[in-house]
Amino acid sequence: MQKIKEFLDGVRTEMKKVSWPEQQELIDNTIIVVVFTIIITTFIFGVDQVYSTVLDAIYSFGGIT
Repeated sequence: MQKIKEFLDGVRTEMKKVSWPEQQELIDNTIIVVVFTIIITTFIFGVDQVYSTVLDAIYSFGGIT
């Protein structure tokens, strides 16, 4: 039980040292993350569609279904 108490005291001490962002900074960073996630997802989807189309064309041309 003593080790758990020491651990929680250590956590409390370290949490006091944390520099928390302001609300506007948090909102701005969240928007940036969401926008870049959408951009990367769209890019990966596009590349996947191109590969699928190319492979479908190759398989249909070769007579493989």
